[in-house]
Amino acid sequence: MVFGWVTLAVLYLFLLFSLASWGEKNSPTARALTSHPAVYSLALAIYCTAWTFFGMVGQASRDTWIYLPIMLGPILVYVIGYKFIYKLTLVSKKQHITTISDFIASRYGKRQTVALLVTIIALLATIPYIALQLKAVGLTFQLLTQQPKNDIIIIAATAFIAVFAIYFGTRQTDVTEYRRGLMLAIAFESSVKLLALVLVAFVGYSAWKNTQSGPFFESFLNEAAMSQFSSFTFIAQTIMAAAAIVCLPRQFHVAIIDNLSLSHLRTARWLFPLYLIIISAVIPVIAIAGKAIFAGTSVEPDSYVLSLAMFSESALLQVIVFVGGLSAATAMIIVATLTLSTMLTNDVILPRILAFTEDSGRKRDISRRIKLIRRIVIASILLMAFLYHQQMTSSRSLHSIGLIAFSLVIQLLPAIVGGLYWKRAHAHGVYAGLMVGLIIWVLWLVLPIVSEQVSRLEQNELISQGAMISLAANSLMYILFSWFAPQRLIDRIQAEAFVSPTMSANNTVKSQATNVKVADLTTLLSTFMGAGRCIQLVEQYQQLNHCELNEQDTPNENFLSFCERALGGVIGASSAKVLLDSALRGKKMDFTEIINFFDDTTQAMQFNMTALLTSLENMDQGISVVDKHLNLVAWNKRYSNLYPYPDDLLTVGVPIERLIRYNASQGEFGTFDVESEVEKRLEHLRSGMPHRFTRQRKDGRVIEMVGNPLPGGGFVTSFNDITGHVEIQQALEESNIDLEARIKKRTEEVHSINAELRLEIEKRSGAEKELIRARKAAEDANASKTRFLALASHDVLQPLNAAKLYVSALEEQDLSEQTHAIIKKLSHSVSSSEALIGTLLDIARLDQGEMKPDIESVDVSALLTPLVDEMAMRAKDKGLELKAIIRPCWVRADKTYLYRILQNLLSNAVKYTEKGRVLFVVKSVNDTVYFKILDTGIGISSDKLDTIFGDFFRANESKEHGLGLGLGVVRRLSLQLDTKIQVRSHLGKGSSFMFSLNKAAPKATSAISNKPKNTTFSGMQVLCVDDQRENLDALSTLLEKWGVKVYLANNWDDALSLAESVKPQILLMDYQLSHEDDKNGLALIDTIRTKLNVVVPAALITATPDESLVVQCKEQGVNFLAKPLKPAKLRALLQSMTRYIREAKNVDANEGSSD
Repeated sequence: MVFGWVTLAVLYLFLLFSLASWGEKNSPTARALTSHPAVYSLALAIYCTAWTFFGMVGQASRDTWIYLPIMLGPILVYVIGYKFIYKLTLVSKKQHITTISDFIASRYGKRQTVALLVTIIALLATIPYIALQLKAVGLTFQLLTQQPKNDIIIIAATAFIAVFAIYFGTRQTDVTEYRRGLMLAIAFESSVKLLALVLVAFVGYSAWKNTQSGPFFESFLNEAAMSQFSSFTFIAQTIMAAAAIVCLPRQFHVAIIDNLSLSHLRTARWLFPLYLIIISAVIPVIAIAGKAIFAGTSVEPDSYVLSLAMFSESALLQVIVFVGGLSAATAMIIVATLTLSTMLTNDVILPRILAFTEDSGRKRDISRRIKLIRRIVIASILLMAFLYHQQMTSSRSLHSIGLIAFSLVIQLLPAIVGGLYWKRAHAHGVYAGLMVGLIIWVLWLVLPIVSEQVSRLEQNELISQGAMISLAANSLMYILFSWFAPQRLIDRIQAEAFVSPTMSANNTVKSQATNVKVADLTTLLSTFMGAGRCIQLVEQYQQLNHCELNEQDTPNENFLSFCERALGGVIGASSAKVLLDSALRGKKMDFTEIINFFDDTTQAMQFNMTALLTSLENMDQGISVVDKHLNLVAWNKRYSNLYPYPDDLLTVGVPIERLIRYNASQGEFGTFDVESEVEKRLEHLRSGMPHRFTRQRKDGRVIEMVGNPLPGGGFVTSFNDITGHVEIQQALEESNIDLEARIKKRTEEVHSINAELRLEIEKRSGAEKELIRARKAAEDANASKTRFLALASHDVLQPLNAAKLYVSALEEQDLSEQTHAIIKKLSHSVSSSEALIGTLLDIARLDQGEMKPDIESVDVSALLTPLVDEMAMRAKDKGLELKAIIRPCWVRADKTYLYRILQNLLSNAVKYTEKGRVLFVVKSVNDTVYFKILDTGIGISSDKLDTIFGDFFRANESKEHGLGLGLGVVRRLSLQLDTKIQVRSHLGKGSSFMFSLNKAAPKATSAISNKPKNTTFSGMQVLCVDDQRENLDALSTLLEKWGVKVYLANNWDDALSLAESVKPQILLMDYQLSHEDDKNGLALIDTIRTKLNVVVPAALITATPDESLVVQCKEQGVNFLAKPLKPAKLRALLQSMTRYIREAKNVDANEGSSD
């Protein structure tokens, strides 16, 4: 268990390290994320430390609303005091402030003593606060692991924080540079803290609801609790928290120093208070739940957050809470340690080192020493915090330790607020106020609390009283001593810069009625910009405005605006306005304007110089600048890389002759006379003539040197490494030597290849023609096969139709059981032959394109119920179980095609399943209906799944007989319905077939009267016409068994004669009656109806597979029956016709009686 939590802590800290490292990268994504105002706003939540995460819950459980002021103070500052925060940030940016001690010291005359005093107070306030975080980390491990000792854990956490702070906090000596990785890591930790507290509050409330009853917030809403809002302690601690959000060194650094843009404050104004409000809302929930659940136990209120997570028995919640507590502690320690180390280094240690360096006369770069000092200071601060933790925090609650730190650090508030808004504020007031406040703080707070003779409530009240009294005494002494203190010039300058920071102005200068001429303004421009640049700008102005300036003319507003913009580029916009306005009005600038002028001018010059140096440093060419005395005065990094001179040689002011002579001594000029080479180069510089040389150095690199004289004397030279270009040029020259020979050789090879290609093309052309002929022959053969199958199927269906009718007639005879068994087998054989011939006929018709689907809305349940019943009987005969789950639905399909597809698939499933069951499922999902058939049959091997839908495919593992045409028909029909059959199968385990169709709306149904059905055929006269005598005999035998009076004819003329003589009530016709196309069954029906002048009910019985024939039957009102004829269908059709005839007679009889 211990190892697991330690591992988790290490992994989380490693995650923070990785996140911060990624944020430090200069990638576009990292810069965009770390520059987002939300990251800055969440980083401000470093204010919420382990005191918030653990201690405030304990305080809320003991004293209800007393926890709230610590959250309320910062909320009020950022919501109401937004302008104060904005001004504080603006001034700090303009003055390049690094820490809170630097801010106060800079404001009060840049006195080092002020910075030292502020640093001591910050140190006294921060060390206990860091110890508080270490205590929280130790308690967290101790509670989770149930270990009595936590010193090793605290030492490990302290070591990691030291490494993290040293790595990310001392990479640059400039602490004002935005530390992207650190801010991103802090923002991430703030998110983890918030998530952990919200989850614990939810779990705690759920647990309370399951075990308790009554109002949840009763303890927080009673009279005693509500009275705390007006108590002195509540108000005092709100003021303390509001002051602490400004005065805490770590908070000042994150909010002010690490502010990347003033615009980020607009987001922080609402996001940071919202963060604090959410935390303030969940703390009482956790306190109430913890107090109810852990009542009567030894669980400390400060550990309710972690105890509730353990109570939930959720490992994930415990991990989140553990990580949240670790985040709350580590983020504060890291930033507080970095801030305090910067203050100690800059205000205590570095002044002594710089003084020693000046005294000894040594001038060298000490940036490495500064980094080393800061790292040592970081380690020392953490060591002191660890020792304080060991000695003082064992008997203190987290809340009391936090309040003690707050009560001390707020002593800096008068110096900060007064420094921003009161110009007479003086360093003497800061000294007096801080000393008096510190003394009262020690006497009133520290000594009584250390004695441990006061209770917790008294201690809380004592801290609030002492803080207010010491702060009031501090403010009073600050005002009195500042008022009577004498002000130096530096005090007035700094007061003006802090109280009235200059803002950029866009308003243009308005002309005044003075004696200022154009010549005066050009003189002013040349003073700041130089004569040459001034002349150039004035000429550009004249060209753009199409005018000519006269030096004695009075300047117009356009020229005044032009001069202001030109000066603004050099000395800053606001200083340019003040300077030009002063010249126009003819008055002297007051003290404030002088201060602002030099401030803006300095900033503009610094910006221009920084831009120039940055540009030089990032150039690919080396640059060196020599003054008129031929001394080196400037160079860039690229120059020092090209010429690695010794450190003591490459310095400002070194004669260029020494550098040239050093290069000569290193053999850079070859074996020539060194003195003559040095003199030749110096002569170029003295002459001031531009030059361009290319030299190859001893290391093989080729350097191009371009020199140009400077206007006031001196020389600027650029050094460009063109080694790569020279090597490319040499390679090109070498490659051109044998280019023609290679081209000639390649040309011959191309001719040879072209000849071979022509031969290959001719061969392939011949082969392609042969393939085309073979494919044409195969297509013709296939078409002939299809036509043969169609014709043969038609001829075979004729005798098969007769056999079917004879068998049906025999089945209705009263015969012996043995004879019935033989007839039943004969019927199965005829049905099998019928199915085979029907399949062949379907294949032929589909391949010929004669069958077209009739797409309509189909009731799936009504269509498939008979099929399922039929297949269930077959499955039962084999000892199988067929289970069908058909959801009521309608689909867009041809009902015949759909029936045939499912008939084949179900038939195969039953046929190839020896044991087990077959499952048939129809279900609709959204706008799609899925049909799925599963069986536990023999299955299909994976290598045959792609061939099962071919014609004549049969599984070798099957004992069943058949030609393997069923799935071929399924494939053709499914293509017609625009669906695909999906197959999954495992050999020996079974198969599944599935396809889908679009869902359709149900057809509108008409009401059908439930009249009694009279199905007696007695006395019904039927004329049967067929050119095959055996069909007529079979049909006559069957109909006579049903009581029908049958008349037979096998040609056109006999049929007409019989029709005229007997006047049949029903006509049953074959289609092909003769070799003459016009004398067919449909034509005969039409002729008989015409002769009899009666629309006689008729049915066409044919084996001709033609869709157009079905359409003609519908148009003529003739029923269509396909051969071989099914007796059941024939009987149903006759019943329908008989009812129609009898209903028609009843209608006629009724009409006659009415007449």
